[in-house]
Amino acid sequence: MGSGAGAQRPDKVSPEAQACRCRANVSSDFKGTTILAADVGGTSSRVHLFLPPEDDRDVDGVLAPERRIYEAKYSNAKFDSFTDVLRIFLKDSGMEEPPQIACLAVAGVVFDNRCKFVNRGWEISGSQLEHDLGIGTVVLINDFAAQGYGITALDISTECDVLQNAPVKEGSPIAILGAGTGLGEAFGTTGPNGDYEIWPTEGGHREFAPRHNGSSNVEFEMIQFLQIKYSAKARISVERVVSGRGLGNIYEFLAWKYPDQVNKVVHRRFIGPVEGPRNFDPAAVTSAASTGECELCGKAVDMWCGAYGSEAGVVALKYMPCGGLFLTGGVTSKLRDFIMGKTRFGCSFMDAFLDKGRVTQILMKVPVYLVKGEDLGERGVILKAQRIFQETNMLRKSSYGGNHRMLETPSLAVQEVQSIPLVS
Repeated sequence: MGSGAGAQRPDKVSPEAQACRCRANVSSDFKGTTILAADVGGTSSRVHLFLPPEDDRDVDGVLAPERRIYEAKYSNAKFDSFTDVLRIFLKDSGMEEPPQIACLAVAGVVFDNRCKFVNRGWEISGSQLEHDLGIGTVVLINDFAAQGYGITALDISTECDVLQNAPVKEGSPIAILGAGTGLGEAFGTTGPNGDYEIWPTEGGHREFAPRHNGSSNVEFEMIQFLQIKYSAKARISVERVVSGRGLGNIYEFLAWKYPDQVNKVVHRRFIGPVEGPRNFDPAAVTSAASTGECELCGKAVDMWCGAYGSEAGVVALKYMPCGGLFLTGGVTSKLRDFIMGKTRFGCSFMDAFLDKGRVTQILMKVPVYLVKGEDLGERGVILKAQRIFQETNMLRKSSYGGNHRMLETPSLAVQEVQSIPLVS
């Protein structure tokens, strides 16, 4: 796959593009194959255009500089649709030919190669993008599935903190649990190529199970509080507790239960300014707990860590991930010291993880890692896009895992089909 003469960069990049850079090794009239990968979140879209792998060896999700054609980040609020984002990106890239393959990691449930963004009003359709932009094949995957593929490209020795140093059993399942705005859960099993295929789930929407702490029933009381808050008939999902919003819910409950322990300055930062709007910002809780400014915030974070550890134990029991259980997510990263027990509150995470009675010994055989980086989604969707290219061109066995079904043309990789989520 040859490269054209000289690097090409558009004379004028669109004002919507942020932090864009171009390392083109091809000319704008290049007629060879290009691949597009995008990590499409609720706030921004990070898009990459690159040359395909040079041979049939498996890919690792890390692009060599000489294969990168163009990269850019866009604020989604400036666009009416993701089609408009890609149209601007392809124009900014300076390339005349549309890519052959595009893989999009999207922040929502993918069904029939479509995704609706609840908070943005977008609907992304793979087939519609193919029609509107001339892209050969567009495959949508869930953003947490992309994080799972990113996990497979990690160097555990340098990119993870070890919470439980159990031996890794090669070829065993892996599991991914990520607390961020919500709670993502996925698992991976080895496919026909011997590497991992990722199966996204909606496990974060299962029922939250409160736990006793000695004679204290505080978590049971919190469930009743949240049932009233969310007008829930009989259940509260674990995501209502183990997530960024969940940390806010825990603090809000504790402030209601223990009003004499409320730090009024911190509480105002949590709620928002008097004149509005109300924010209920969990970052205020995290900050006050980290500095020791508010004892009640420390209790909230400790409860959160215990609930997170308990859910991690449940995930480990379900999937038996002796290949590793990996913790990811923005909130996980921000509360790293608490999870690792590096604060005066100890390590309620691992205590709760191993608090499974008769089956605790099973959990002691599961390696548990806390991922340091926050670019797993981008790395994962780039890796998946390259695999789709290899499968499309018969350079790799087709993946028959939970991530896509085959189209009528056997050589083409295809559509992400996932289950519809449960209601929280």
